[in-house]
Amino acid sequence: MSLENPKEAIIFATRSLPENEAQRLQEAGFQLEQKDFIRVENNFDLDSFKDRLLNSESQARIFTSKNAVRSLKKLIKETPLEIPPKKTFTVGIKATEMLAELGIKSNVRADNAIILAQIIARNADVREVDFFCGDKALDDLPEYLESKNVKVNKEIVYHTELSHEQVNTENFQGIIFLSPTAAFSFFKKNKIDPKIPAFCIGATTAEAVRLRCENPRICADDPSIAGVVSKIINHFRDKA
Repeated sequence: MSLENPKEAIIFATRSLPENEAQRLQEAGFQLEQKDFIRVENNFDLDSFKDRLLNSESQARIFTSKNAVRSLKKLIKETPLEIPPKKTFTVGIKATEMLAELGIKSNVRADNAIILAQIIARNADVREVDFFCGDKALDDLPEYLESKNVKVNKEIVYHTELSHEQVNTENFQGIIFLSPTAAFSFFKKNKIDPKIPAFCIGATTAEAVRLRCENPRICADDPSIAGVVSKIINHFRDKA
């Protein structure tokens, strides 16, 4: 298909995109429709969060989402504290960069939680970890680590509210999924034509989509929103 006519391809995002990425899609000739299927609240138990950050029994910390880092930033703003250095493992470029802005360097960054868990398990000196996550976080990482005799202390530092809304999907040529939770929420009340590609930010999100439909799943080369947008543009350009 040619992208010269902006009405030729309608892409639906299950989360509102940053303005610059939405504009990039539109300038490439796409129509963009968006609806937030999840709402995130960066609330947490302040004392518990602090205690977990200062835990002297563990050898590493894990952050697998930007929202967990946003909660850390909020905690530091509310209660300045000296966070002792410790091995830090992250998923995704953005979360890693955000941690660096807080003065915390990631020792290892992976594209998804399972790959990260496999890397952590190969660290012989890591026998206990603190995992900072949301209340809807998947159990794949802690289950894998615990199967390798690594103790996981799960600290909930943000909460996700699902928004189950029905939308008319018949005119969409592609759907964007940026998290497993958004996929779960979307498919609660919606079905899509089997031919419509699902553009996913990473393998974990793609697996969540696979559990709910058999549509083609196309992962970004770079697990970021910008990576997803680039994948969409290149995918349809190649089909033109």
